[in-house]
Amino acid sequence: MAHAEVVSADAVLLQMAPEDDAAMGFDVRDRVRSGALAASCAGFVVIPSLGPLLGKGEQTRRYDTVITPPDYAFAVWAPIFAGCVASTVAQCLPGARDEAVSRRTGWPLAGAYAVNAGWSLAAQSGRFGWTPALLPAATACAAVGYARLQHIPVRSRTVDLTSISTGLLLGWTVLASAVNVAAGALVAGADKTSPRTVASSAAGLLAVSGAVAAAAAGGDRGWLPLAAASGWGLATTAVTTGRPKGVRAAAALGAAGVAAIALRKSLSRRTPGPARKRV
Repeated sequence: MAHAEVVSADAVLLQMAPEDDAAMGFDVRDRVRSGALAASCAGFVVIPSLGPLLGKGEQTRRYDTVITPPDYAFAVWAPIFAGCVASTVAQCLPGARDEAVSRRTGWPLAGAYAVNAGWSLAAQSGRFGWTPALLPAATACAAVGYARLQHIPVRSRTVDLTSISTGLLLGWTVLASAVNVAAGALVAGADKTSPRTVASSAAGLLAVSGAVAAAAAGGDRGWLPLAAASGWGLATTAVTTGRPKGVRAAAALGAAGVAAIALRKSLSRRTPGPARKRV
């Protein structure tokens, strides 16, 4: 009888072992992802913040472009940094590591933070030839995170924080990517004020504006921060005197288009019924 009970207990343990191993595997992967996310976010915030204090700020003025927003526009990094830190902390908490939002967006966001930190190091060390590749790569990682957010069915504090921070980050860096590509052309020897450079830069703004408007129009989460960050950069560029008229017109048109999409979605959300969208 005792032997039968031992055999039965062993059988139960053998049946549970695969599930326990799977749970342990998920837990390890969740911990590794959370650690990578926390480390990359720390570098993302600390490197550009400490650089100026150490006399190694990002020397971006060396390659000012006709589409670079004014200095005060870069205050947008304050809410971006705050949002990214808040969402990272939320995702790394023990109770949230296994949430769908953490597992689906953690690695893309870790990539976005890490590459943004790499961009800051390149800008601080004068390696501007790297920046036209680095920032679009960081933007692509943020775009993957933004896209994956749209397929998360549940709503939670972690989802909300991640939606806000990812939208802000993507909205600003997609615009900054266009600026960095234009700066790369200057590094390669292009004339900043030539008609060709001005026309291509204005066209780049319009392309970015269209992409942001499309992403905001099709998004259920993070679309308002996305539109706000890009719209801010476009609007401040549009009102900057000293920029070519064509560039200012393109920025104004882009800002108006993004604002129109945001307004339409905001109004549609107030309409009761099953078609109401999530933020």
